[in-house]
Amino acid sequence: MAVGRAPRGARASFGIACVLGGSIAGLLAARVLAAYAEQVIILERDLLADEPSVRPSVPQGRHGHYLQPEGLALIEGWFPGFTREARSGGAVFGPPGHQSLFTDGEPVKFPDMTVLTASRPFLESQIRRRVMALANVRIVRGRATGLRFDGRAVSGVVHGKYRAGQWSAGHILDADVTVDAMGRGSRLSHWLAEDGRSAPGVERVPVRVSYATAAFSRPSAPREPVTATALHQFTEPPADDRRPHAADGPGLAAIAIYAVEGDRWQVVAMTYSRNQVPTTASDLRSLCASLPPVFREATSGDPIGEAATFFYRDSRRRQISDPESCPAGLVSVGDSAASFNPVHGLGMSSAAAQAAILAGPFTTDGDPAAQTAGLIRQQQKVIDEKWKANAGT
Repeated sequence: MAVGRAPRGARASFGIACVLGGSIAGLLAARVLAAYAEQVIILERDLLADEPSVRPSVPQGRHGHYLQPEGLALIEGWFPGFTREARSGGAVFGPPGHQSLFTDGEPVKFPDMTVLTASRPFLESQIRRRVMALANVRIVRGRATGLRFDGRAVSGVVHGKYRAGQWSAGHILDADVTVDAMGRGSRLSHWLAEDGRSAPGVERVPVRVSYATAAFSRPSAPREPVTATALHQFTEPPADDRRPHAADGPGLAAIAIYAVEGDRWQVVAMTYSRNQVPTTASDLRSLCASLPPVFREATSGDPIGEAATFFYRDSRRRQISDPESCPAGLVSVGDSAASFNPVHGLGMSSAAAQAAILAGPFTTDGDPAAQTAGLIRQQQKVIDEKWKANAGT
């Protein structure tokens, strides 16, 4: 897609924004920056398919995802009609009263909220399609390998290009603003240290939660069932959970079900233990057999594909004690800045809240260092609130 100028009615505040990573966090950052930059380039190493698919660099992509109210409201504001279009493609809308919560088999009041449930690949593809419809945004396949500096400011991104089955190194993308959306695997701190610059430390909170997810068909249910999501929490593992990992940690923490596109249920078991044995769809069905009826219903259909597992070792947050010392024009968003215990489902909403801060802080007639420091201070306030409540619990 040709690169044009900012959307009609917007006044470009600076030239080029380079977003490292086409994740949901990166896509949302690109959407916000598109209103202020002449060009936005998303540098993404994965080959992006036209249809929803799990990307190699998103190991948690096969597991349950849903948009909580804060993230859903921001995304709907950036992409009017997003919820309607996602629902027409199969996403499930769950207004208050369409979620259920249980603890040890007993119903518990679920907070009044509206959520949108769908698989991670589906949600990402819906957002990417809307971002790529912007005339001044394009995606370049490339692997970021470093930064170029001009004094205190980042002026470009060093990257490799994928050609003829291999990566060629040493290419440069000019950038007035650079956004690190490379997730938990970001190499930003390494690049800064390698260049002799101060690199932020990382605060880690151990979590050690294992996920096992399987999909089941839901042929007899309406496309948007009365209960769109349900969560069962365990204060003690159920009596019939005899898996050997129970000795390695507190054991089974919760089972969640999500109605998603394709008339499927995603069923997710969360276990506070690393030493989880391979979990199959049959295992999940057995675990749900003694739970309330909605869980038995979600696992009554035919299994679709193989179960997937994922281990989340710890929540991480970049420690930035002195925003004024940060390189001008450089900011991290999403899991690159802070990642939270996935049991709480905050990732996408946190990414959206951080992206919103990018609205308008960079202008050609301001001091880039001061603008960057101000943005980082705002971002830290957003992260603080979620981090204190949800990092490791």
